[in-house]
Amino acid sequence: MKLHLEVLKKCFGLEKTSLERTGRILIVDGHDVVGYRIVDQLVYLDYPMIRVGVRNTDDFQEKRWDQNEYIIEKVTFDWDDESTYDATLEGVKTVFVTTPMTPANWDVHFPGFLDACHRANVKKIVKLSFYHSIISKAENPRQCFGSQEYTAELGYGIHNVSFVKKHALCDGDLIFRKEFDATIIFATHLMSNVFRYGFERQGLKKDHEFYGASQGKHVNYVSPNDVADIAIKAIFDKTHTKQGYNVLGPFPLMDVEVAALLSESLHTAITYVEKPIDFFDKETAALESIKASGLEKDFPHGDFKRVMNRSPQSFREYLKETDRMSPVERKLLGAFHPMRLDELKVEKKEEEIQPADDAEGFEVKAAAVVKEMDKSDQAATTQVPQ
Repeated sequence: MKLHLEVLKKCFGLEKTSLERTGRILIVDGHDVVGYRIVDQLVYLDYPMIRVGVRNTDDFQEKRWDQNEYIIEKVTFDWDDESTYDATLEGVKTVFVTTPMTPANWDVHFPGFLDACHRANVKKIVKLSFYHSIISKAENPRQCFGSQEYTAELGYGIHNVSFVKKHALCDGDLIFRKEFDATIIFATHLMSNVFRYGFERQGLKKDHEFYGASQGKHVNYVSPNDVADIAIKAIFDKTHTKQGYNVLGPFPLMDVEVAALLSESLHTAITYVEKPIDFFDKETAALESIKASGLEKDFPHGDFKRVMNRSPQSFREYLKETDRMSPVERKLLGAFHPMRLDELKVEKKEEEIQPADDAEGFEVKAAAVVKEMDKSDQAATTQVPQ
């Protein structure tokens, strides 16, 4: 959904800020699903100083930005090559930084990145983190992570997950750099992950299958649109400095329900397949283990409604808002063609073959699943506290 320019400016606090305060904005990994949306909204807001840091500038192409009168400056940024940091940050006042799944050692380089931000006189940093990495202790996590006292605190039952630990360490590094006006966004699993990972893209396109190892547990998925919107709010509004925001979905879903929503959106039979954990790479397996833990069934509502004055998007709403999707998401969506509802199947276990006459039964089941999720959408909208 595209809003009127003046409405967006008011929503994101652009009327309260100035170019002098915000300055040139660097979006690290601007081709990623969240970074892309931030760049897209900045372009739509006619923001004149946008710099995107990517490993290969030739990979960052978006035709719908070509005719914009403002130049999106593309620069080479490589987490593994700290010699690229200073040139990337030259003249930058505001940074949005998200951290990739690869390279695996980006956390080792994060303190050096903050040093480069200091040398460049960066004023504000907005970092995307992971919900399970939230830190509550006053000590520097790099000094105390792993101690019995630290890991015994509420929410640290998954402290041995590498992805969680890396974010926790880097969040601590940023928090203790007092020279920056820092905001950290703690988001749960992105809804766009179903289109982002290579094995998911291949599974969806080739076999019309959605893979996971959540063991039937409820998972809290958050829309990347919501994450990008609250990031833009943090970038422009000076009241959102030195803050941490939990950005969660409106209600948890089982992956079998996600498959039903994908089937509805793509008009294609998408089957959820429960895979063994060793099917996934190390980092993805760790995230699937978090899903399978059941921790996310009874999550709080988070800070999104309070900050943005609207409810977070449901999975169905995310799938409908295709105009905000990144090229990776849109490319996958374009690979599908309509199919009849009675051809859909929700779930299939590994090695299990569905009988040919099962379609009629699934039509009833799929309709029931969608009807229940409609009720959940309405309940989430009316029950979220003001």
